[in-house]
Order: sequence, then structure tokens, then C-alpha cells
Amino acid sequence: MNSYKCVNCGVAASALYKTYGPSVLKLTKCESCKGVIDKYIEYDPVIVMIDLVLMSKEAQRHIIYNTEFKSYWKLFIILIMLETYGVWRNDSLFNIAINTVCNIKNNSTMNSTYITLPINISVPEPWMSDCKGWAYEEKESLDLFIWEKDFYIQFLSIFTVSLARVLKSFSLANMSLLFTLPMLVWGNSDTPPATRLLHYLMVFVYSFIFFYNTFRVLYESPKIVTAVVLTISYCIKYLTTFHMTPFIRKITR
Repeated sequence: MNSYKCVNCGVAASALYKTYGPSVLKLTKCESCKGVIDKYIEYDPVIVMIDLVLMSKEAQRHIIYNTEFKSYWKLFIILIMLETYGVWRNDSLFNIAINTVCNIKNNSTMNSTYITLPINISVPEPWMSDCKGWAYEEKESLDLFIWEKDFYIQFLSIFTVSLARVLKSFSLANMSLLFTLPMLVWGNSDTPPATRLLHYLMVFVYSFIFFYNTFRVLYESPKIVTAVVLTISYCIKYLTTFHMTPFIRKITR
């Protein structure tokens, strides 16, 4: 069965190499592009990681189709928890957008960032209750359970389940979330809002491009279709998170 793919052209292949002895192997060449099917077999993992950071489609094909990486679901959960942690402590691009659009200026949550827009944006009336649900007050120092409960509520509103190969691709693309760590670790209340916004915007753009390349490798769909579907997916994700988090908080009180 053609379970592998050429990292250069994406054509299916039945084998990556042939063995001629205990220490002798020869990399198989692609029948379509005539290149080596997977050059990364002989590369150091550090080189593969560098190419992944540089969003190389060849490295993405190598990881998605030609490796036996089975702990992708663990990595996926860790990265989703990292994203959850950023939203939970009100320190993400999503929170900046909510604080700005919902006009949440004086809430006492950690690292609350509000950006003044040149135009006024009116929130639809049905959404006002959800806006109020995001403006929760500072927790008492003794009320540690509420802090923990809110974290898991946020996690439930973000976490999704996918098929094995899609989940593997999600794990790969979500590694861009690691770039939020500098602001989450070293950012504080003295960090200018513009700096915080710029950092998260850069991470979002990088993440969007990473997801775009990964899904192009996974589905081999047209460029415009991939971009549109990815944009719609982001909108659905953030709208779902915006509405579901206040709802879950209400039913768990």
C-alpha cells in the first residue's frame, strides 16, 4: 500500500528506502519528480525542526506522512492547554479583541489590555450578556477553586476532537502557540498595550500561515479554498469561544 508520500511533490510512495544489509540502506527515488522521496530520513531532528519553523512543506510532509510519531495527541492537548492558559489569564489576542469590542476597560483581571479604536464599534444587543460574562471580577485570594474551575471551563470551550491524521496536523500547526510564551512568562501589567498587541498579532499571522501550509499539505486543496476555509474556521472558533465560555460559567455556578 502507498502509505508514504514524496516530500517534494506529494505523490504517494510504497517505500522510503531499501535495505541491503544491517548497516546499508538506499533511499528510494520518486517515480514522478525523480528526486529522493524523503531526504529527511538522514537528517538530524534539529534540522527537521528548523525547517518546520521555517514552514517548509517538505518537512511537514515528512512529519505527517512519513514518520511514526504517535504522541501527537499529547502534544495537541499540551498546546491547547497553553492557548487556554493565555485566554484564562486574559492575556491573548482574543482577549484584547474582546476587551476592545466589548468596551471592557476597568475590569480587574490579570494583564487586561484595552486598545482605543479610531471608530466606534457597536456590539449587537443579544451579545451584550456574553460581553458581561467576560468582565468577571478579581478573585479573592482564598477562592482558589474558582480560579481552577474557570481554567477548565475555558479549556472545554476551546478543546475539539479530530481524526488521527488531522489531529497530527493540528499538533504540528499548533506549535506556533509556543511563540506566545515570551509574553505570557515575561509580560506584566507594565507592558504597553501596543507591544502586547503587536506580539500577539505577529504570532497570529505566523500561526495562520503555518496552518495554511499544513492544510495545503494535508488536503492538497486550491490556495484560495484553503485560505477561505481557514478564515471561516477561525471565525467559528472564536465566536464559539466567545459565546460558550459565559454560558458554561452560568451553568456551573
